[in-house]
Amino acid sequence: MFGKELTMKTQINQIRRLDVRGWTYSLIASTIGGGATSASAWLGLAAAKSAGLDVPALNLTALGVVLASGALTSFFAVLSKSPLPPVEVEEDIPGQSKQP
Repeated sequence: MFGKELTMKTQINQIRRLDVRGWTYSLIASTIGGGATSASAWLGLAAAKSAGLDVPALNLTALGVVLASGALTSFFAVLSKSPLPPVEVEEDIPGQSKQP
């Protein structure tokens, strides 16, 4: 029982040392960027349609699907490169050796 509690405390301390702010920011930024890219593609289709080109018109449901797919693609691309946030590094304590 005591060993299990010690392991749990160690895991909680490791989670507290994660730099979640920057990681979360990059996930949100990539999601917004993916959605914006999809929205610009939708605007391009609308412009082509108004110019008289034969392109399919997207309704709001199709726009939502396009936005969601673009946002999720970017979200998962960032998540695949950085599955967990980096660990915050504590300042060096004098007299302690650095581990590789």
